[in-house]
Amino acid sequence: MLVGIGVLVYLTDFPRQAAWLQRDEIAWLERVQSIEKANKEKAEHISLGQALTDPRILLCALVYFCLNAASYGVAFFLPTIIKGFGVTDTQTGLLAALPFVFGAIGMVLLGRHSDRTMERKGHVAVALLMATVGIGLSGLVSNPIVIMALLCFAQIGVSAVPPMFWPLPASFLTGASAAAGIAAINSLGNLSGFAGPYAMGYLKDMTGNFTAGLLLLAGCALLGAIVVVLLRIDVRREQLSGELAVAH
Repeated sequence: MLVGIGVLVYLTDFPRQAAWLQRDEIAWLERVQSIEKANKEKAEHISLGQALTDPRILLCALVYFCLNAASYGVAFFLPTIIKGFGVTDTQTGLLAALPFVFGAIGMVLLGRHSDRTMERKGHVAVALLMATVGIGLSGLVSNPIVIMALLCFAQIGVSAVPPMFWPLPASFLTGASAAAGIAAINSLGNLSGFAGPYAMGYLKDMTGNFTAGLLLLAGCALLGAIVVVLLRIDVRREQLSGELAVAH
């Protein structure tokens, strides 16, 4: 609630309202924004209704669903998995934080590389494949050190996906259609916040271990990687916008 109040007070709606920007910076930013918008609308103008039914939006929602299923499914049960190693509660808390340290570092490094190359789909697919391998193999081994290493590797992929994923729908949506399309992706994708942990817990109760659940979540991440590769998005628009930003 306090952050919400802070947003109302400090977050500006337009570059020209940002007191911390210089005039030339405001002019540059508004010029790049207008060029990006013109490029998108010139190639393809999507209405509000079209955005909600566009197959690409639904496929993006599926990718986000798969990501969140793997992310929440592992995160909610991570302390329980670690506690099974025979460590104390304090050690469990410290070890449970370790994958997210690696995730934070990997998110920055992969995000920077994606920005330098102005390529998103391949980077998102690779990150989801990292999650697939890490989560899947962690369910097939028994050594605690190996399991932790695999979960750290998986978290790098999980954490890196969102900042590289969201430019994909933004590359063909503008204005009201962008708001509606991104809201639809968020709403549908976050349904897995329930589905992933529920499936993980159900399979744990059924089998007595986490193997089946982890393999299912790995399958979700793999499905997300396949779908994102199949997305038909004109990546040249984003590359052009990036080149314009650098040029100006």
